Amino acid sequence: MRSMVKRKIKKTRTLKKSILFKSGRISTTVDELFERVFWKSQLLSNEAYIFWKKIRDSEEGVSVKEWKEWIELRNLSTGQYYNMIKGLRGAGFIERREGRYYISSKFLREIEQMARIYSSISEMKILI
Repeated sequence: MRSMVKRKIKKTRTLKKSILFKSGRISTTVDELFERVFWKSQLLSNEAYIFWKKIRDSEEGVSVKEWKEWIELRNLSTGQYYNMIKGLRGAGFIERREGRYYISSKFLREIEQMARIYSSISEMKILI
């Protein structure tokens, strides 16, 4: 009889983020867009936008190892930093690849797909 060896199965964690939709109130600024993702914290909304811009402006992405420098520079707690990263990744604004953060198209693809689905069931045209 062979002994059964238990193996750990690595589960891929699905990142999720609630985004606040306000019927009749269309976001007109970047600040309003980030406020809908980070609707619980104005501070994280601002910090997330600043961090997102840093990633956008970096040709090779931002190393995940830079977190200590970032929290010292921006005067954030470790928890605030990780909540910001979780929110940005969960909304699809950024993605992590090979130990670096990059701008992601996931948010845009999700919104576009939602618009296509709603357009098909409501028989309304997408105005983009």
